[in-house]
Amino acid sequence: MERARLGLLEEYHDPLTVSQLDAIGVGEGWRCLDVGAGGGSVTRMLAERVGVSGSVLAVDLDTSLLDELASDRVEVRRHDLLSDQLPGAAFDLVHARLLLMFLSPRLGALQRLVSAARPGGWVASIAPDFTAVALSPTSLVWQRVWSRFLDAALAGGWDPGYGARLCGDLRAAGLVDVHADYIARCYPGGALPSRLLSLTVERLRARMVLLGADNDEIDQARRLLEEPASTIRSPTTCMARGRRPDHS
Repeated sequence: MERARLGLLEEYHDPLTVSQLDAIGVGEGWRCLDVGAGGGSVTRMLAERVGVSGSVLAVDLDTSLLDELASDRVEVRRHDLLSDQLPGAAFDLVHARLLLMFLSPRLGALQRLVSAARPGGWVASIAPDFTAVALSPTSLVWQRVWSRFLDAALAGGWDPGYGARLCGDLRAAGLVDVHADYIARCYPGGALPSRLLSLTVERLRARMVLLGADNDEIDQARRLLEEPASTIRSPTTCMARGRRPDHS
């Protein structure tokens, strides 16, 4: 189920990342760092863009889905952003998608990413704001389950509203030329984003139950997310980028 969730995450977010990399102008010869590279879809697109004269370093706590990507162009390395050192001032682009919301202190983690970018280099990130999610028609069951979901996320160290903070944090970390786009959409139940949300709820089920959620109500909420008559407002996705200042 987790692999299916990761696949949906990539299917939903990859087009957003493509537009982000286009806006930055990532191309031939760039040196790129992909932090929290996960299933490797962004590493693949970066490797294609930088060509034979560029390079990509893909790092994650779990590299099992990345190891097959290792090549003359791609280096894969196990790495903990909060404790392991990254090369300093070394990359034209430092990319971290759906990562910072899980780390604390978040600004400290972001500052580590900034330090890895060369002067004039870019830092790009995508983060969701789950507090924006809504279901229509709503119900008391849905409201109870969603409240437990947000509580479980916080209890697990997530910041489910981090998308609302990301742009400000890029500035706080010292970046300039900061741009951010905020994307929120409505979908019927059973559509890709609704299925992704359903699997994300399932991922936190055990912790939700510990916090008082009812298993039957979680099942009902997941069915609502998969019911075509439902309308789901997606998390608001923040796509943000900023540039490390030049030495001058």
